Amino acid sequence: MRVHVAAACSGRDLALLDAEPSWGLHEVLEATPELGGATSGRRRVFFGTAELCGSATLAQIGATSGSHLTLVVVKARRIAVCCARLVKIVSLDSGKCSSTLRGHQGAVESAVFSPVGTQVLTACKDKTARIWSASTGKCLHALEGHRDSVVSAVFSPDGRWALTASVDSTARIWSVDSGECVSTLEGHQNGLLSAKFSPDGRRVLTASLDHTARIWSVDSGECVRTLSGHDDALRSAVFSLDGQTALTASKDKTAKMWSVSSGQCMHTLAGHQGCLHDAVFSPDERQVLTYAEDWTAKLWSTACGECLRTFGSHQHQVCSAVFTPDGQQVMTGSTSGAVRMWSASSGLSLRTWKGHRSFLMSAAISPDGQESS
Repeated sequence: MRVHVAAACSGRDLALLDAEPSWGLHEVLEATPELGGATSGRRRVFFGTAELCGSATLAQIGATSGSHLTLVVVKARRIAVCCARLVKIVSLDSGKCSSTLRGHQGAVESAVFSPVGTQVLTACKDKTARIWSASTGKCLHALEGHRDSVVSAVFSPDGRWALTASVDSTARIWSVDSGECVSTLEGHQNGLLSAKFSPDGRRVLTASLDHTARIWSVDSGECVRTLSGHDDALRSAVFSLDGQTALTASKDKTAKMWSVSSGQCMHTLAGHQGCLHDAVFSPDERQVLTYAEDWTAKLWSTACGECLRTFGSHQHQVCSAVFTPDGQQVMTGSTSGAVRMWSASSGLSLRTWKGHRSFLMSAAISPDGQESS
């Protein structure tokens, strides 16, 4: 019998198949040339509301000659986990490792996906950052030029630039296409631990051991504002999605929210019993997530600065904490090598991944998939 296969989101015809009534999902996908091979998404086939899954056949879901099937590609989610000199790309759904990034000569401090999820950017103590293919694990560029450990590396919002922060007291901006350094941001009095782009990509926010954060112009490379008020070194600094608020995390056991336009502190988030490692906004910017050397992660209200929830049942030091893209869950990584997923609303532990045999430095979640039909 002949059946049509069309893409769910576009309605575009993908294939006209000479199928057998006994065909299952595997046979239909293999016979669909455009999407029958490897893909990062989970593929589902429907006839009306009936799904072709498990041991079901075309005949069993009611498909006959002339029927129109719908192919849905559920976007894949992956995490990049740093462990010693390696980075592992792991499926968030299956927990399986799809590739391992090898090549750094020191401990990898961080790993992030590009905005479209096709590349991974790593920062390392070997004084370099590297850009990798997320699908093949091949190193595309080694970003060399810093005089000391690179502790942070991020992509610009449009994916054209990479931004690195180093213990050498500078941040650098690099071309992702060529791997060349295009700008060096100099002015801090001590090493940097973080550097981030603003959402529009026109500014950079740096966090330093000199107890300050600085806001820089990408075009000129000049510092346009200094945020002073912490009593110890800053571990991280990040912009809000509208670019109007800066969030800093410090070894003084607090996080602070700042007005970017005035440089004034709006809220101080105090409650951790140890030095903070990082602080990030939730996707809807109604909450802030922090984690510290007290073995906990905490959730805070951005409206009033109060602590809403503590994720505290870790058996080892928490070394990473991030929101999932929908903001409904929180992922934490610990020095035991375990990665744990939590409900942001209830604080309940939902899932734990184990298997890393050495110190886990960082864990990051990819954008919610790269392929859709």
